[in-house]
Amino acid sequence: MLGRQLTIKQKEEIQGVFFDENTFFSCALDINNNWFVFLSTENIEALNGSQWQWVVDLPESNYVEPIPEE
Repeated sequence: MLGRQLTIKQKEEIQGVFFDENTFFSCALDINNNWFVFLSTENIEALNGSQWQWVVDLPESNYVEPIPEE
């Protein structure tokens, strides 16, 4: 699955922050301890031209889902 990979500093800057009236950033940690954010087409449209444009501009990377604990 592709997502936008974040540094820890970037994750801390956006985690839980609302970027519109109803939507906030929710970051996910992958199996390799890398932070990611996933954006829908609607999210990207809302973020374009905003203070959060840099999130849209991050390159996409491969998110490796953690193995669920039993």
